[in-house]
Amino acid sequence: MAVGPAVLGVALLLAVALACRCAWATADGPAAPVETPPVAPPQAAPATAPEDWSFSRCTATLADDPDGARDYAEDWRAHGVGLEAGQCAALAQMEVGDVATAAAALDRLARTPGWPAGMAPGARVPVEDTPQSLRRRATVAEEAARAWQADDSPKQAMDSATYGLTLAPGDTALRLVYARVAVELGQPRQAIDMLTPLPATPAARDEALVARAGAWRQLGRIDQGMADIDAALKDMPHNGPALLERGILHQREGQMEAARADWQEVVALAPDSDEADLARQDLSLLETDPEAP
Repeated sequence: MAVGPAVLGVALLLAVALACRCAWATADGPAAPVETPPVAPPQAAPATAPEDWSFSRCTATLADDPDGARDYAEDWRAHGVGLEAGQCAALAQMEVGDVATAAAALDRLARTPGWPAGMAPGARVPVEDTPQSLRRRATVAEEAARAWQADDSPKQAMDSATYGLTLAPGDTALRLVYARVAVELGQPRQAIDMLTPLPATPAARDEALVARAGAWRQLGRIDQGMADIDAALKDMPHNGPALLERGILHQREGQMEAARADWQEVVALAPDSDEADLARQDLSLLETDPEAP
């Protein structure tokens, strides 16, 4: 069996010490017996240290290798580590196409207190939330709402977004997703109320302007909708969602060529986007009935 450097070093030191004591005993008389201190055997490191598990590591491969991320999350969850493993597993489930299962899992996790640790196994006293855990739960509720949207389940999306806003009433991302779902459900006034005043950050403001334009359109207030879209396009001229909505507004005003130009630009900008798919549908309808408002 190979002997490690540390053990050889200890043995060498002990040999030197014994030799010195023998020399002293010869010169000065018998020496007291030497007790060799026990050497503890080296202990193997644990196979997986707790700090090896992390949400950032789990989600790092979501886009490129969702199956790998899901396997990592399941292994992490098998070690009984908190709620983040379940969140990562749900996001991976969404990436592989099981959107409804992912949405339901995220909604359930958002309603679980005590993020990220959760309640200890066998505990009977409910975990008290901190401001940090409430923010985490609100983020998961937003993810659940977006997943329900992707599953074409707007009512469930509204339920998740509404619950998230009870946890973090001022959360900008939740207010945006709530407003978009409200427009989808034909509740434009609720969307406008949620988006007024507009968010302060430019990206969120532009997203809110597009959503609010759709709400104005549903109320028949095309001029106000166009004003919001023009403001969003001033900030970002190649904003696909804004161009898609402007095409719809042009169509409502009977400006079919302007509508066609906007939708064609949406397709050219991002052919694989959801907005491009919707623009193609609108273009197809336009070809079928060019005069339809």
